Amino acid sequence: MSIRSLLGAACALVLLVAPSSAAKRTKAPPAKSLLEGVELYQVGAAHSSIEFSVAWMGISRVRGAFSDFSGTLALDRKDLTRSTATIVIRTKSLTTFNERRDRDLKSVDWFDVEKFPTAVFSSREVARQGEGYLLRGPLTLHGVTKEIEIPFTLNGFVHDQNGDERVGFEGRLELNRKDYAIVGQARFNAIMEIGKAMVGDQVELPLAVEGIRSTPKDTLPDRAADSLWRAIMAHGAAPAAKRYRDLRATTPDSLMPVNEYRLNAVGIALVEGGKSADALEVFKAMAEAYPQSASGPVGMAYACATLGDRENAVVHADRAVAINPGATRALEILRRAKVAPAN
Repeated sequence: MSIRSLLGAACALVLLVAPSSAAKRTKAPPAKSLLEGVELYQVGAAHSSIEFSVAWMGISRVRGAFSDFSGTLALDRKDLTRSTATIVIRTKSLTTFNERRDRDLKSVDWFDVEKFPTAVFSSREVARQGEGYLLRGPLTLHGVTKEIEIPFTLNGFVHDQNGDERVGFEGRLELNRKDYAIVGQARFNAIMEIGKAMVGDQVELPLAVEGIRSTPKDTLPDRAADSLWRAIMAHGAAPAAKRYRDLRATTPDSLMPVNEYRLNAVGIALVEGGKSADALEVFKAMAEAYPQSASGPVGMAYACATLGDRENAVVHADRAVAINPGATRALEILRRAKVAPAN
């Protein structure tokens, strides 16, 4: 065979085994977000309330509240019945505005807050009920888990002065304290002469919940705390994250305004703006800078979930919950990430 024939055969072989240029340009479709159809809102405790009241001697009521709680709402605004919610209450924050009584209620006779520091609600179902809705799911309180129902109404969605979105709900819950083994000393359960117990069994809990969601922004105020945002917009997330690491290793004082809160805000703003891969770089740097905080792994789980990376979303969310069992955003991501994908 001539050299020309050999070269021709070789070229033909290369053409047969080499992928076509069209094949090289073909890209796999982007993975489906694990949070498709829902938006995550963080419960704003400053404008939310979890209150309670219980009958006293059958003639008046003792009122109180829990001041420390967090939550995440995964809302489908097109169909609220497809939404979910996770709320964590720190029982040590109980107050009835009376120091002596509060000390008694936090003791082993009542809430035993040292042994049971949190109460957790995780919704199982949202159903329509007349003009409002009914939220169903397990409540774990004082080591006891029981299904509850919370009638609630949606007050609406608004934008605040920063352009972020807020949503409001109001509801009411009624519990029997003895269902959760919150009994107290015998004298508090004694029947008074009017036929009522000193402390009533039924506890009413009026609820008001505000959720907050960061909305996409092209710019942030011109302040030192947002230098990272400007660097990302100018040079990209990976170079900006590298520069952040370098500065933190050599001149950390220069990063004082760019604290954990600002890193988290920038990362979430990137996710909400459709730049989850960039957000992942920010959250990685944040997790390195603040290893004792759950915020970095939570952010990484959020970014991975929106990128459709189920495996890493679970890994990072599990890590966040290991650091902080009350990391409600991570709990909501786990809820959705661990659901088998539809065929």
